[in-house]
Amino acid sequence: MNAPSLQRPFRLALRWLLITLVGALLALMTAQIVLRYGFNASLLWAEEMCRYMLIWLAFLAAVLAFERGEIAALGFLGSALPRVPALVLAIVVGGLSLALCLLLVSYGLYYADRAGGSQIPAIGFILEDIFGAEAPAAPSRFWVYLALPVGMGLMALRLMADMLLCALAIRDGRSLAQVLDRTLTEGLQ
Repeated sequence: MNAPSLQRPFRLALRWLLITLVGALLALMTAQIVLRYGFNASLLWAEEMCRYMLIWLAFLAAVLAFERGEIAALGFLGSALPRVPALVLAIVVGGLSLALCLLLVSYGLYYADRAGGSQIPAIGFILEDIFGAEAPAAPSRFWVYLALPVGMGLMALRLMADMLLCALAIRDGRSLAQVLDRTLTEGLQ
């Protein structure tokens, strides 16, 4: 089993998760608008839930955006260099980006642990509406703050895969353009 065949189920699951998040966000925002302006009533918790869904959506979608080449990058130096130095530069830049992602994972987990102890009020309201006085405790904000380390951890995995592809390209005689074209082509599948 090769790397692209391992990436495909992950990519597909991430896409469906993002599609589900966007659909839920759209449905909740539409319901909130209709209730507020059509019936002069609103869902007390809708805006807070939308904010949390947008946070998760942003950090998870960044991985697919990177994979598709939709994140700003300065590629002119790599295209101006000969094949091997361009690949080495891509590995070095990937390593620096990987270090930043891992640093964000570490500090993100620390922050989520330290600041995420309070309960999410929106879910508390939902649970109280459903269960009344015997409502279970709402989850903590830790789960909201976890979006940063999860998103950056997934980005770190993608960067490691790209660095490996560049290292293999040095051995196989492929250029950086061929590696990037293959990566982008796989990202669109």
